[in-house]
Order: sequence, then structure tokens, then C-alpha cells
Amino acid sequence: MKITIGLPSRNRPQGLLSVLTAFDALASGKNQITYAVILDDDDYVTLAQFEDWEKAGMLPLNTVKFVGERVKTVNARFNDAIAQCHADTYIQACDDAFPLAFNWDVLTAGAAQMPAYSWQECNDPANATYLVISDKWLQATGKFYPEYFPFWFADTWIAEVYTLAFAKPIGVVNQLQMGGKRGSTQGMRDLAFWFDFFAATRTERIKEATQIAKAYGFSLN
Repeated sequence: MKITIGLPSRNRPQGLLSVLTAFDALASGKNQITYAVILDDDDYVTLAQFEDWEKAGMLPLNTVKFVGERVKTVNARFNDAIAQCHADTYIQACDDAFPLAFNWDVLTAGAAQMPAYSWQECNDPANATYLVISDKWLQATGKFYPEYFPFWFADTWIAEVYTLAFAKPIGVVNQLQMGGKRGSTQGMRDLAFWFDFFAATRTERIKEATQIAKAYGFSLN
């Protein structure tokens, strides 16, 4: 099975390397994994460290670096990166959260029939925060994340689309746990505006849900 992990990172080189090492160390070696690392072109410390890791052979195989300007939202750059790393399943990761599941890739392959789901965040176990989508979902919508939001509304978007498409909440897989010290939300601003904007874009989520349901042989009519 082909698995792509999208991993945006900024100003946390130690965390980035630790997360990549943890994913690689806990993988079974039975699946083809690509690590799509998204970096900012003005994050000079991380870029320099990354170059040193490459020279020293410290990175997992199939680690691909995507460096760009901060002229798009993180979610837009995430979408651009994984679009170049085709897989059967796509996973979102962070540079301050660590996989805790041994043979996580085998568990991911076993859950391949699910359109989308979430790893379980130990600090917030009932909430869908570390999302996984299938290639069928990606092909139906043309993207992993909506690209409007500077912070966590994108997770909420996917959770609502799933509920609209399949008439049940998105699943949280408790065998796939993610741990780490939870920090504050980066990029949070104008919260009242984004709540209103999220409400105003519900027709887009209904459209996406219709496309996904159709891809899986269901109809919302």
C-alpha cells in the first residue's frame, strides 16, 4: 500500500526530525511510505538543519521536501505537496505530535476501506484532529483540505463533510494514537469572522459531501 504523510513544519527542527524518526521507527516496512515535508523559504534554521540531515542520511527513505513562500495558507501548500506524492491513503501529521502505534502503517492498510477517519489524539481523544483520507476521497473533491482557513476550521470542515456524506460522525481509531505536549493554536485570529465564514460556506460542504457519497456508490437525493 502507498501512504503519504503530509507534515508542515516551521521553527521546530528538533520536533520535525523526532516526528519523522518516530514514524519511520514504528513502521513495519511492509508498505511504501512517502513523507511530504512542507517548509517555509524564510525558515532558515530548519532549512539548514534539513540539509545537514540529508547529507548525514538521517531522514527516512522517501522524504520529499517542499519549500515555498508564505503566500498561501498552510492547508493550500499541504494540498500542493500531497498532490505530487500520489498514494492510496493520505495522513496529516504535525511537528509536535508523535505516533504511538507500533506498525501504524499495517493498521492504516487495514483501515483502507474507510473513506476518512482520524488518529486519536491522547490529549483530546474524542475529537477528529489528525485526519486520514482515501485517494478516492481526494479524487472526488480534488483536495485534502479546504484552503481558506489559517487554523483548525479545516478539520471541522472534513468532519462535517463526512457526516453529510455518510449520515454518521467521522471515526476516531483508538489503535492509532498520537501523543505530545499540546501547544496553542498557531495562526488563530479574527475568530468571530471565521465562525461566520464557516457557516456561510456550508453549501460548499454539501457539494463535497454529494461528490464523495457518489464516489462511494451513495446518493444524497
